[in-house]
Amino acid sequence: MTPPTVRVAVVGLIQGLEDVYITLNHPRFELRAVCDVDTAKYDFITGKARLEDSGHELAASPVHAGLIAQIRQHPDAAAIELEADYEALLSRDDLDAVILVVPDLLHEEFTVQGLEAGKHVLCTKPMALTMDSALRIGEVARAHPGRYMLGFQISYSPFAKAVLEVIDSGAVGTPRHIRFDYDRWPWRPSHSRKHAAVDGAIIKESVHWLDLIYRLNGRLPFRAVAGFGGLDLLTEQLDFEDNGVLIIDYPGFRALHSFSYFRKGRQIEDFLLVGELGTLRGTFSELVLENDAEERHIVVPGHSMPYEHHRGYVEMLDELAAVVLDGREAYSGWQTALENMLTSYAAQLAVAEGRTVERAELASMDWRLRVGAPA
Repeated sequence: MTPPTVRVAVVGLIQGLEDVYITLNHPRFELRAVCDVDTAKYDFITGKARLEDSGHELAASPVHAGLIAQIRQHPDAAAIELEADYEALLSRDDLDAVILVVPDLLHEEFTVQGLEAGKHVLCTKPMALTMDSALRIGEVARAHPGRYMLGFQISYSPFAKAVLEVIDSGAVGTPRHIRFDYDRWPWRPSHSRKHAAVDGAIIKESVHWLDLIYRLNGRLPFRAVAGFGGLDLLTEQLDFEDNGVLIIDYPGFRALHSFSYFRKGRQIEDFLLVGELGTLRGTFSELVLENDAEERHIVVPGHSMPYEHHRGYVEMLDELAAVVLDGREAYSGWQTALENMLTSYAAQLAVAEGRTVERAELASMDWRLRVGAPA
């Protein structure tokens, strides 16, 4: 018998090109359609036009150009259908799920429409631009159980899996402290501006790392966030912070997260987990476990597909397939997403104002209070 597959559409063909590539090559997906108002991108992936001859902005990106070259070589690429209108896409009865890789401003509207149309929705981060928008998504997702996922690929990555395996083995004991430092290249122009009153580097990017901390500490709710940051070097490129430091307080656990967008170096992350019995330190590529019994080096597997760009993307789509086909409950469902949004909102406020933000200060926005979850 032919195993069942998820009939999926990808909405947004910039970063969404990675989703197109992976779903075309993933045995549990059948890519039925893509959706983008720029029809030239559709012509590139189906081979109707050559990116190399177009002068299109995607031609300047080696990553995107490489993905397009791989996609159009796939035997099923020519059969992908185009829907330029999102509502028309949602009206189709041959789709089980939509993957939303659209600008942050559209996350609330597109997610709610997708859920209310009866589709499974995987939306790229952040959950939304504001807490009000996130809470609305959460309420709709709660009314459509098992259909919402937020795109936290880092928390599905081989790195996260390796750390969780060490924690589950008991080799470090109960985790008590995490330090995570991250750097990325300067932002693309389309991502370099604020779009809401509380918006900036935390909401735009650090949501990933705050979610990783949350998953590794056993999903503890934050109690307070202290933050400092500023726009010091990239003043011509950004209108939000280009560096900052967060200290986050959880029950019996502390986290330190720092970020910068101008650091020179090949290794962009630095990780340290301290438990009661041992320490785990390293990078996305290699970890070192140290306790009284041993010092062990752990090599972290790399990308799962040759042209996978974001670590954990394949594993994240594995989870989506399991949600749709096997009834699995996603780690990054609406509850995880709302906790992340509240933590990120508090952290962004702390950095913007250079102070400590207590969870109690955000009581009117606290999803746990709204749904009666344990405080």
